[in-house]
Amino acid sequence: MSASDARPGDLLAAAYLGATGMLAAVSLTPTGWTLAGLHLVGMVLIHFVARIPVPRHPVGAFLRLAWPVAITPVFYLELATLNQLLVPGYFDAAVQGWEQALLGAQVSVVSSGWYDALWFSELLHFGYVSYYLVVPSALLAAWLAAGREGLEGAVFATALAFYLCYLCFAVFPVAGPRYEFARIAGPQTDGFLFGLVHGILEAGSAKGTAFPSSHVAATVSAWLAAGRLNRRVLWALSPLAVALTLGTVYGRFHYGIDALAGLLFAGVAVLWPT
Repeated sequence: MSASDARPGDLLAAAYLGATGMLAAVSLTPTGWTLAGLHLVGMVLIHFVARIPVPRHPVGAFLRLAWPVAITPVFYLELATLNQLLVPGYFDAAVQGWEQALLGAQVSVVSSGWYDALWFSELLHFGYVSYYLVVPSALLAAWLAAGREGLEGAVFATALAFYLCYLCFAVFPVAGPRYEFARIAGPQTDGFLFGLVHGILEAGSAKGTAFPSSHVAATVSAWLAAGRLNRRVLWALSPLAVALTLGTVYGRFHYGIDALAGLLFAGVAVLWPT
C-alpha cells in the first residue's frame, strides 16, 4: 500500500480480513481454506483501493473514505459459517449465567413485560431499525462538521467497533435470546414496526452474532464520533441511540449483557487513537 494514500480505515479493514482469514485457515477444513483464500483476495483488493488518492469531488471523497464501514454487511455474511469452524456450538448458557449474576434476571425476557403498550414497543422497534439511519447520518454529519479529517475519525471508530464485534463472533458465538427464548407475546406484537423488524431478522440475521451487540457498538460509536464534532448532532441523534440500545433487549434480539458489552466496545472504539 502506498504510505501517502492508504487511510487508517483501509489498514483496519485489511487487518480484520487478515485476522479472520487466519482463524479460518487454522480450522484445517475445506470451508476454512476457502474463506481464507477469499480473505486473501480481499486483502489484495484493499491494497489497490488504498493506492487510490482521495478524490476532490465530495461524493467520491466520501465513498473513498467511508467504504470500510459500508463493506461491513458483506463481512457479516460469512460469520454464521466462520463462527462454527473453530468452536462449533454456541455459548448462550455462559452468557445467560453472566446475565443472571450481574443483572439478576434474564432481562431480554422480563423487559417486554415491564411495559407492554403498543406505542412503546413500536418506539423501541423503530429505535432498533434506526441503526440503518443513524450510522450513515452520523458519518455524513462528521463530514459536514470537520471535513475529511472528521469523516476519517468517525469511519475508523465505527469500523473498529464493527470489526471488534465480528472478531468476537468468530471465536465466541452466541445465538441470542431470539433463538433461546419464546417470541414476545402480547399487545406489543401487533405493530407494523414489530413485524417489520422481526421479518428483517428472520430473512437476514446470522446465527452466533449476539455478543456483543454490534448494533449497539457501531451505532453508539458513530453517534459519539460525530457528536464530539457537533453538539447538535449529539443531541439530535441521542433519542435514536438510546431507543436502539433499549430496543435490542426489549425485542429479544440480544441479552442485556450483549448491549452492555456493545456500549463498552463503542467506548473503546471512540477512544482508540487513529
